[in-house]
Amino acid sequence: MATMNSVQFKNIDLNLFRVLLMLLDHRSVSRAAEELALTPSAVSHALNRLRTALDDPLFERGGGGLVPTARALEIGRSVRPAIDQLREAVDRSEFEPGDTEREFVVAAGTYAVTVILPLLIDRIAMTAPGVRLRVRRIEEQSVEDLELGRFDVLLSTSTGLKPGVEWTPLLQDEMVWIARKGHPTISPPLKMDMLVRAQHVILEKMGHFVGAAYPEARQFFEETPELHDASAAAAGRLYRSRTSSTGAIVTDVLHAMAIVRKSDLVSLSLRRLAEQDAEGLQVLTAPHATPAVEIGAMYLRARQRDPGFNWLMEQLEAVVQAL
Repeated sequence: MATMNSVQFKNIDLNLFRVLLMLLDHRSVSRAAEELALTPSAVSHALNRLRTALDDPLFERGGGGLVPTARALEIGRSVRPAIDQLREAVDRSEFEPGDTEREFVVAAGTYAVTVILPLLIDRIAMTAPGVRLRVRRIEEQSVEDLELGRFDVLLSTSTGLKPGVEWTPLLQDEMVWIARKGHPTISPPLKMDMLVRAQHVILEKMGHFVGAAYPEARQFFEETPELHDASAAAAGRLYRSRTSSTGAIVTDVLHAMAIVRKSDLVSLSLRRLAEQDAEGLQVLTAPHATPAVEIGAMYLRARQRDPGFNWLMEQLEAVVQAL
């Protein structure tokens, strides 16, 4: 592959890199054009010019959209901080929320969308009517997208932290069990023998937090009966494995809640989320030890130079303190 020399760089219109960043963000010519207030043909023309200058296809068709090449990702990772620094240099150093029109892109899972974001959006609407949030769901590549600058902040646990990425804890929640009201065998106070006899909806992601230090909870996530911890065995507590008690396995906690609400299955959840939408549900304190789950904000360290981002973080911290 040809290497871009200094003469080639001098001849490149730097606006083409803005087009590249939008294509990396949206993986679509039409959506990038809409964001840039250009026609799709203008974006396509700009992409072709950049392809020629960099001697790389940059994007290929696939999966219903544009798939970036390794070179495009590499350039995007390098160019975006430079564009952000340039923006900071020409923008006013102060951030006036009441007078600013700005969009922040937030990646969030079900918990943050349900528990945190409604309060944050209400707060922003009152203090900064020109500011809006664009919310995107968390996916496997979300930390990489954060590195590329596609998100301002990712609301999640600290899983997947990388160099240059910061994580600020916002709130801590506890695991609880949920069962439908009127369940034939589940009622407060919840006991282990009730859970052992019940069928379960397993939330896959919850199992990441329940390690060997929590054998009574862990046994509901394990696939083999060998999992009985030595301390549990010594106490005479031998419980059934997942293979004999699992009725469903899901990836989204709202799916688990919907199944539990309409069936005799039970599931682990998080207290604030369960209590937020508890209609038809019993929210039950666990009869065994469980780890706390911490939700926080993940962001690029360089974002801390942006007064607008710092303001957003202040709003986040204010709404979670009120929970």
